[in-house]
Amino acid sequence: MMRRSLLRTLAALTTLGGLAVPSLHAEDLPAAVAARLTDAPVIRGQFEQTRRLAGFSNPLVSHGDFVVARGRGVVWTTRDPVPSSLLVTPEKLVMRGADGKVQQQMRADAQPAMRVVGESMIAMLRGDFRSLSGRFAVTGKLVGSKGWTLTLTPTDAGTRRAFARIELSGDQYVRDVKLEEAGGDSTVVKMINPVAANRLDAAEEQRFE
Repeated sequence: MMRRSLLRTLAALTTLGGLAVPSLHAEDLPAAVAARLTDAPVIRGQFEQTRRLAGFSNPLVSHGDFVVARGRGVVWTTRDPVPSSLLVTPEKLVMRGADGKVQQQMRADAQPAMRVVGESMIAMLRGDFRSLSGRFAVTGKLVGSKGWTLTLTPTDAGTRRAFARIELSGDQYVRDVKLEEAGGDSTVVKMINPVAANRLDAAEEQRFE
């Protein structure tokens, strides 16, 4: 389901309560949130994704695991209901079926819009909000001693054709991501049991090939 969501976004482009900190300047917020996040070479965990399509009452729910590697990108591996995997890097997007065979591959140099979406996805999952602030207006607040919430509103016409708004929340990790698309669809991703690591294991290395 994640790959369908990303493809729809690419098409469009080419086409908790808590203690707030009111004295924090808007330009300092990304840095303040980043300071609360775990900065590790690798972050892995499971995900639950709920996608709601405009005009349909029943959501599409999928489960799987993810790996985010600094300087490499992110791999989403869907376990159910339809096994598949999606590799997103700043240079390319690769989708594979349950058998591991490539179903679709796109190069970022041939699809500038894909580069924007790919880089934004990686930045969101790594908590690199400074780079996101170049494409989005960032608002939000710190919550208590560890938490935070952010709302990203696109600031350029191209991104606005895909996203209406992105909401994120977490603590030392990004825990929840909500993507509201311009066409009315929405996707909520819950990051489950994220953990930090110093390196990819052998199986994960293969996923990034």
